[in-house]
Amino acid sequence: MVNYQIKTPVMLSVSEIKMILKHWAVEEWINFTVAEFNERFCDSEFHLLSDDKFNILCVTRINFDFKIELDNTVYELPELVGLVAMEKMKGYARQLIGHIVHNLSSRAIACIGFCEAELRPFYEKCSVPILYDQAKYLKEKPVSEEFEPNTDDDILDINLPAHLRDLLAGLNAGHTGYILFED
Repeated sequence: MVNYQIKTPVMLSVSEIKMILKHWAVEEWINFTVAEFNERFCDSEFHLLSDDKFNILCVTRINFDFKIELDNTVYELPELVGLVAMEKMKGYARQLIGHIVHNLSSRAIACIGFCEAELRPFYEKCSVPILYDQAKYLKEKPVSEEFEPNTDDDILDINLPAHLRDLLAGLNAGHTGYILFED
């Protein structure tokens, strides 16, 4: 039996944190202490699939500290990030995406995601609406005035309201939006 759970960082056990960091494989995070993990991801919730023994099968994070600027308006918009299955090709990631879409929809929480072109077939199988090749029109706007291009290709409509979806679909080379970062 597969269990779907949502946990805040402080609800995760030490072994769950280690498992997540191992599979995310982000070099600068791999040796985080529990305190560092909790501080880094304090504005997130973790969506997990686990087996009967509560071993994590698949995990992703909803980042509630994500902002974009479209047409000079700032939108706080949760972002799905870090989707990883501990075993590939078992259907766990697809199953988790289904739970997340249902959960966020039932809670009326808007959510965006991003992917590179090679992951399109996965999200298409999950029936996640995709704004193809639109991510390049969302530029990163760090605190400094240097703008860097987004490395993703597509915007994922995990659970976007129609007006935001329309604004994102309308982005182009002459009409860009920005991902905002704070200190």
